[in-house]
Amino acid sequence: MKGLVIYKGKYGATAQYAAWLGEALYLPVVDSHHQSAGNLAPYDYLIVGSPVYMGKLLIKDWLEENEWVLLNKKLFIFIVSSVSPEEKARQETVLKNNLPETLVTNATIFFLPGRVVINKLSWMDRLTVRIGAIMEKDPKKKALMRRGFDGVKRENINDLIKNALQFSNSEDVFV
Repeated sequence: MKGLVIYKGKYGATAQYAAWLGEALYLPVVDSHHQSAGNLAPYDYLIVGSPVYMGKLLIKDWLEENEWVLLNKKLFIFIVSSVSPEEKARQETVLKNNLPETLVTNATIFFLPGRVVINKLSWMDRLTVRIGAIMEKDPKKKALMRRGFDGVKRENINDLIKNALQFSNSEDVFV
């Protein structure tokens, strides 16, 4: 089976996960800016990644534009964010507000920990994080928002890799 990793990122965490996935699964990796619906025909499955900013997936518009093609593929979606695995309600909100319901039911979705390096943010993103920290009630999350965090680790993609390998029936790739 033939697969492709497509991502859209901003500060590097999503691109890092995409690169690791491509390396582990021997798949090409492309930025969504360089990928159109017409180029997806040869692929049996797609791994699509995006970070969440202000509750919105950066790749949301691309997913909506290509929904008709994506529905005919096995779809794995990884979402890079600060939403912890325990925050199921927040995960559901992200999905509800960003993905067409048909894609949610068709896809296997993974939430992966992200990264915020305060001094690398644009001034607008830094302001947004500061405002978010002021509004955050949880003291631990507030502290993380103020100083930044880095949850990007290679082992975070192990479940996604296992799922993709099961789908592709390939046992020749080892993690």
